[in-house]
Amino acid sequence: MKSLDSAAMLAKRLIDSARKNSSLAFEARVLLAQAYQAYGIGNEHDALTFGRAATKLATPADSLTYEKAPIMVAYMLSREAKTVEALNVAFKILKECDNHGWKGLTIDCRACIADIYRSIDNPKQALPYAEQAARDAQSLKDTAAYIFALSNISNILSERSMSSPANLAEATQLMEQVLDKKYAHFLSDFSIARYQGNLGRLYLMTNQDKKAEDILMQSLELSRKGDFKTLEKHNLNELMTMYVDHKDFKKAVQYGEMAIAIQPEAQSNLTIQKNIYNHLTDAYKGLDDYKNAFKYNNLYRRLNDSINALDKVRDAAELDKKYRADKRLLIAANQTKLVEIQRDFLIAIALIIAVASVIGYRWFILKKKREAALLAEEHSQLEKLDAMKTRFFANISHELRTPLTLIMGPANQLMGFNNYADEQRGMLQTISNNSKKLLNIVNELLDLGKLEAGKLTVNPKPVALASLIKALYQGFASAAEYKGINYRLVDSIDPAVFVSLDQEKFEKIVNNLIGNAMKFTPNGGLITVTSTTKEDKIEFSVANTGTGIQPEDLPHIFDRYYQGKRDNAPLEGGTGIGLAIAREFTELMGGHISVENNRGEGVMFKIGLPLHITGEVVVEIITGESSFKANGHTSISATEKLIMLVEDHHEMAAYIADILRPIYKLVTVSNGSEALKKLQELPVTPSLIISDVMMPEMDGFTLLETLKQSAEYYRIPVIMLTALADTRHKLKALHTGVDDYLTKPFLSSELLARTANLITNAAARAAATTTEEDELTTAISESPIEQSAAENADQVLSPADLLWLEELETMVRKHTGKTDLTLAALSYELAISERQLFRRIKSITGLTPNKYIRAIRLQIAREAIESGKYRTVAEVSYAAGFDTPAYFGKLFKEYYGRDVNELL
Repeated sequence: MKSLDSAAMLAKRLIDSARKNSSLAFEARVLLAQAYQAYGIGNEHDALTFGRAATKLATPADSLTYEKAPIMVAYMLSREAKTVEALNVAFKILKECDNHGWKGLTIDCRACIADIYRSIDNPKQALPYAEQAARDAQSLKDTAAYIFALSNISNILSERSMSSPANLAEATQLMEQVLDKKYAHFLSDFSIARYQGNLGRLYLMTNQDKKAEDILMQSLELSRKGDFKTLEKHNLNELMTMYVDHKDFKKAVQYGEMAIAIQPEAQSNLTIQKNIYNHLTDAYKGLDDYKNAFKYNNLYRRLNDSINALDKVRDAAELDKKYRADKRLLIAANQTKLVEIQRDFLIAIALIIAVASVIGYRWFILKKKREAALLAEEHSQLEKLDAMKTRFFANISHELRTPLTLIMGPANQLMGFNNYADEQRGMLQTISNNSKKLLNIVNELLDLGKLEAGKLTVNPKPVALASLIKALYQGFASAAEYKGINYRLVDSIDPAVFVSLDQEKFEKIVNNLIGNAMKFTPNGGLITVTSTTKEDKIEFSVANTGTGIQPEDLPHIFDRYYQGKRDNAPLEGGTGIGLAIAREFTELMGGHISVENNRGEGVMFKIGLPLHITGEVVVEIITGESSFKANGHTSISATEKLIMLVEDHHEMAAYIADILRPIYKLVTVSNGSEALKKLQELPVTPSLIISDVMMPEMDGFTLLETLKQSAEYYRIPVIMLTALADTRHKLKALHTGVDDYLTKPFLSSELLARTANLITNAAARAAATTTEEDELTTAISESPIEQSAAENADQVLSPADLLWLEELETMVRKHTGKTDLTLAALSYELAISERQLFRRIKSITGLTPNKYIRAIRLQIAREAIESGKYRTVAEVSYAAGFDTPAYFGKLFKEYYGRDVNELL
């Protein structure tokens, strides 16, 4: 706020609130904010007053205010030429920051001390503090503090007593670096204007007048725009100085009088004010206006005498300190005179050692830097290779999942018919089983890619451990029977115990271990699967008879892609990644895996995992083909419902068309660009769009974003059909506005169910009326509002409407997790009446406000589930702002056509 009255009123309300709640820390923060506001508009006296008040109230618990308030006081005292007092304040808070270990805050303190020393023309004492501040900021990677430290060093190097050509060149270079575009987002308008003014002064000192004038005018314009009076005055003073040097006294007077008019002397930086008076004296003398020259000369002398008097007080204090210090030194010198020769000798030795140490240290540092540079280059190359490998796994998964879908889908459909002989049905079952095995191999390859990229995480859920192990054990019973293997389970786990476990990863570990045992156990052999819990650990083992593992193979059995040799036997088939996956998943879950090898007798693999018993009981969901039948959706007429399919793979497109064509009309295109073109040509708008993600010309994400930004097509529900199964891509689709997505491979029944659900929901939204809910008591049910909503239900939304909806959604999301969000609260934050809010939401979306807010919350819930942060329905329910999990689960099922437990 640039208005003093407005700022003061707001500050008073905040301080009253702080005092009412006995919050001294909050009151101190408000006072510090007032100090910054006063300084920004050039009222430095008030900035000092507010800074002192904040300093009195601040406590170490609020470290930022505790440090910033006295530093503001020190700066303002320096500007009033009270240098000694300013340094005392700055050194005191520096010492406290050091004692508390607040390294980031000491940067401010050192920068302030450096600036104060510079203001009294002592740049040599200022420079070490500024350089230390820069080093600390760089070590903490605090870019904003680093920029400020560089500007401080630049100012010090340009002081008169240090302004050699080399120092001025370095100072100019540093200030140009500070104003580099790469740092622009770290700087406020105030900082930019200040640094531009400093750079203009440097250009003047290096005789680059044209550059100086340009940059000072830019700073002046920005200062006036932001009402930064102090900076505006500084820029006018520099311009006036330049024109006096050029003997353009008329312009010099113009800028000088403008500078005088900005602030009263009592609120000004006394040094700048003195310079303005001095330059105005010279300018008026150049114009032969001796009356004004005399006037400003008197003002200059008066102010100079005042500053000198302050300097004398300061010098007297310094002399007194030096006198007392000298007296103590004389007494100490008399006591230590006998050891002076020894001291000098020791100093000489110490200097020699120090020089040798510095040389050795510099050589060591240079050597380490060269080694670090080589390591950094190697690390960079490895990161690039990892990125290429990750992209390769993602692309190959897409290529493999699509043909897998075309194998598994038709095979499952064919198995649904009854007109097969047993031999034919067995062939179909073989196709289905082996396609699932191939899918598992693809998933293992993807898991390895994620492990290498560090993107695989553990997602524990409550699991009935005994039931899970028994189910996994039974999965290999038929294979054991076929080979005549004695296959048995020894399980001592209580069936009633539920544990927190990443079920998917545990299944892969168990399947790999049992499958490995099946492969290497001879016909008629023995496999024993044992599971138990001991104290805080789950113990699981698989033992099998056979030849065991070759001793030279034993150290490598958990290496990726390694395959050992057996005596008198060829190489076994397989990928060589099963045991590697088992080990890495076990360690990822916080456990360990080991092997006991008895050469010629057999081998046993053991795993141990942390045991986390949970009291939460989960509902087991049986997966498989649902009983969905086409005649269950006879209410959807093929003459009315049109679906657009966007898929570049011809066989996949044909397969999806075979599923949908009996119920819906279908239009097929091969990429996003063709889809947008076809939408303009169609006489009617499709009821649904099903789109692949990875396509040429325009991919699915780009198409989705384009549709959702279109006033004509944004209402069309969209299903994303993708082989990109990782959470990052799902979240990207959800944030862009997708209504649902299916991951390849998928079941035909699931596609039909989701399609029917989305079309039904979209139709219900379009047909919504204001009679469904009475949102605003009796006033909302008046016929004019209902008529307006009905007339505008199908209107084309303007960009302004879309922006308003986006603002409304942002407002609702801001209250995520709150169950008491009301229409009144929303209307207050949006600055419109409840009646107007109800009418506008109804006219744009066709939904009542309650239903629209509910839809946003359900979308928030979906995003929360896909983020993997929540494990139970209750957690997701409360996070999205629903009172009861049961009601939330019912709404979620109605909206998305999926049970929320399936996604958790």
